[in-house]
Amino acid sequence: MLFSATKVALLAVISGVHGHAVVDDPAPRKTGASHEAACGLAVVDVLESDIAGPIENAVLEADEDYNCNAYLCRGYQFDDNTDNVLVTKAGEVLYFHINLIAGHHPGYANVSIVDTATNEVLGEPLRSWDDWPDHLSGPPRDDIDYNVTIPDSLPSTCSQAGNCVIQWYWYASGNEQTYESCNDFYVEA
Repeated sequence: MLFSATKVALLAVISGVHGHAVVDDPAPRKTGASHEAACGLAVVDVLESDIAGPIENAVLEADEDYNCNAYLCRGYQFDDNTDNVLVTKAGEVLYFHINLIAGHHPGYANVSIVDTATNEVLGEPLRSWDDWPDHLSGPPRDDIDYNVTIPDSLPSTCSQAGNCVIQWYWYASGNEQTYESCNDFYVEA
């Protein structure tokens, strides 16, 4: 059966409105007034309409008010998320749960510590998956329910909230879309 160009375009739009995946537990960074001030209302509206959607959809709507990096925690700002900071210790094991809403776009994923000033990964990923989501990996599914251990080799900058995040990152290579969630944390001495 052949589809007309209009039907194919309509199917692409319809499938694009469905969310995909987001960290559910612990509570990740979310939008707020600082996010809107930095990224602009057009970007915020797209991200709020689908909290698990790809970042690319929001960046397409960027206007003259866009002055953030949506590829760092979806542009979500620390100032909007000070109530959700995880207080950790080196060697502590943290549990995470991903809400996998639609996993029909395979790719790769990882969990890393990211320096928020540079948007660079610190050290090696805490977890990584070459094929994500891995619907064949369970039960239990270690791609949506997993633990990470806070490294003992983090720089001293991670001892202050807002400087480092635990970032879950999924790149769906089939449709070239990026999904992220960030958790603010700091390491107690």
